[in-house]
Amino acid sequence: MPTDLVARLKCIPEAAEIDAALDRELSAVEVPAGLTDQLHEIAASQALVTRNVRERSAASRRSPIAWAAALWTIAATLLVAFGMGWVWQLNWKTDIAKNDPVSVIPVPDSRPERSLALEWLGPTGAEIDAHTETPELSPLTDMQPFWPVITEVPPPETQVSQVDVPRIKSLSEELPDDLLANTFLMRWQPLGANPMIDSMHGRPQLLLPAAGAVSYFPESQAYDREFLLREAAHPFASPQHPSIRSTSVPVTGSQKSFENSLFSENPLSPEVLENARTEEWLAATGKFYVPAQPNQIELRTAAGPAVFAGAGTQLLEIGIVAGSTDPKNRAPVHLTVAITPPDSRQHARQTWLPVKIALREMIEHLRPHDTATLVVMSDVPYVLIDDANSQHRDEWFAALDQIDAGSPSNLAEGIRFASATSLTKAGFGDIRRSLVVLSDRFPALDAATNQQLRPLIENASQQGIAFSWIQLEDENYASLVPVPTALKGVGNWQVTNSLQRLGRILNQQIHGASTLIGTNPSVRVNWNEKSVAQYRLIGYQPEGGHFVSTSDTREFHALESGTLLLELVLPEDGPNDIATIELTWHDTQGKKQKSVQKVSRLQFASSWQASPLSLQAAQLTQQCLALYQNSYFSRRRGNTIDELDNWTSTLNPAIRQHASYPRLEVLLPSLHD
Repeated sequence: MPTDLVARLKCIPEAAEIDAALDRELSAVEVPAGLTDQLHEIAASQALVTRNVRERSAASRRSPIAWAAALWTIAATLLVAFGMGWVWQLNWKTDIAKNDPVSVIPVPDSRPERSLALEWLGPTGAEIDAHTETPELSPLTDMQPFWPVITEVPPPETQVSQVDVPRIKSLSEELPDDLLANTFLMRWQPLGANPMIDSMHGRPQLLLPAAGAVSYFPESQAYDREFLLREAAHPFASPQHPSIRSTSVPVTGSQKSFENSLFSENPLSPEVLENARTEEWLAATGKFYVPAQPNQIELRTAAGPAVFAGAGTQLLEIGIVAGSTDPKNRAPVHLTVAITPPDSRQHARQTWLPVKIALREMIEHLRPHDTATLVVMSDVPYVLIDDANSQHRDEWFAALDQIDAGSPSNLAEGIRFASATSLTKAGFGDIRRSLVVLSDRFPALDAATNQQLRPLIENASQQGIAFSWIQLEDENYASLVPVPTALKGVGNWQVTNSLQRLGRILNQQIHGASTLIGTNPSVRVNWNEKSVAQYRLIGYQPEGGHFVSTSDTREFHALESGTLLLELVLPEDGPNDIATIELTWHDTQGKKQKSVQKVSRLQFASSWQASPLSLQAAQLTQQCLALYQNSYFSRRRGNTIDELDNWTSTLNPAIRQHASYPRLEVLLPSLHD
């Protein structure tokens, strides 16, 4: 970027005033009658140009001196302009848009072909001073008033015809009507990012929607909204300013961004990661909290060093955890799960991997008297593990790892075999028997097969088997996937390949009740300005230039969680109390619930190894996404993949034994070794 760019920008208004002054002086010149005809004669007779000019000059000596001086000035100016235009037409065959007619700066021959329209920003300070000192000697910068006179002269026979192409008159013609358009921001980002140009922190940058909205931070000069708009990341804010001494954030438990990035055809592709949201990744991998009480949403906090931010920066994690909806006195359940093996490794990531994670987490939600059976619907269906309970988690994990991609399948025989297996389980007392069939091949059942399956399924349903049919496909295509005729009216039919949705379905089969716990949880952090010098929120960025609307309902179901991650800069001396956290949410009856918790310096771990499991997982998740997206703070701190692998290698071994460990494993390449 040129060093005198700012000075040249500031001098543009002065150059415009000089042009206006020259126009006023030229407009005062009187043109005598018949001058145009005389100039035509001069241009038509090239051999007599010098003689005609001398004769007319001699005849005009009898006129007054002032009149003669004005006439000579105009004639000389027109002849010079005519000569320059003739030479330009003979020698230059390039686009006329290369030479800005308003510019008085000589254009080097080595400049790229299309660079002038974006690089010319007005005269320099030295040129403006020179024009200001000697305005009477300045060249005519705007030849527009005299251009029609010159173009009336018939060109010579050797003149090259001019190509009719678009011509850029000035830079102002390229400014779009919407200054926040993506193309404008991309072309002019170097100007906006220049620290030499003063920024106006007080003017609003993000327009709020007309409906009710949530602002994460109050509008204040202490919070740099321009940084948020430019870098797509929340900046550091100081609680010393009264208006940002508290932070209100609506917490989400959604995992869509994580699932789209990991369980798609091209996992971790740039196109998918471009709109990935950190808070949804943290919600997907934040499964390492202490469980909450049934039918409650509770706060969990953890703190420790921010290992990817350098010395002096701490990390505060605020977890929002939902309990289970398991009734106290419910009957035991025997759950039979039947699944077709994936036909390829790529197909396994899209369909089998979400099912595998959901089944790993399901086994830990069983009560002591609950049991589960896993049926593999291969070409010859078989029972992989039978009558497993919560004490058999290791055997259950090992059985899931034995399912290989590429095995042939037989869905119709698998349904018959799984139904017969479920019927063999004792149905005494009030025990519930449920059969969940997960496959992506239901549309492959032909009419003859459906006709044979129908009586078998009806007979099993009459004997107390509760069916759930899940087509493993994107929910957006649910209306395009027809229900097979053998399954219509028998059991519950759903189309989904969402890890979060699969977990809700399995929990509902176990608990026998709805999994909804509450809606619209929100966290308010009241900072102690004496203990916190600066803080910044990670994730939870506004979408599409607006903050999220309060009309959107954010549901929290059983055993789900959400995470807030904040970086803190703490002074060496200060009170122990860091902040007070307030959680509000609405239960299923619509009643507002509230809980309060304080954060102290004593909660901050002294090292990475001493950090809680949830904080280690949150740091790795956030840094992984930051490196994939090349975010502002990751670039500034010089973070690398090798650094991420080094901290991953020192991960707490207890995380590897957790049922939700594969959620984190799919993100970090070093965990696959």
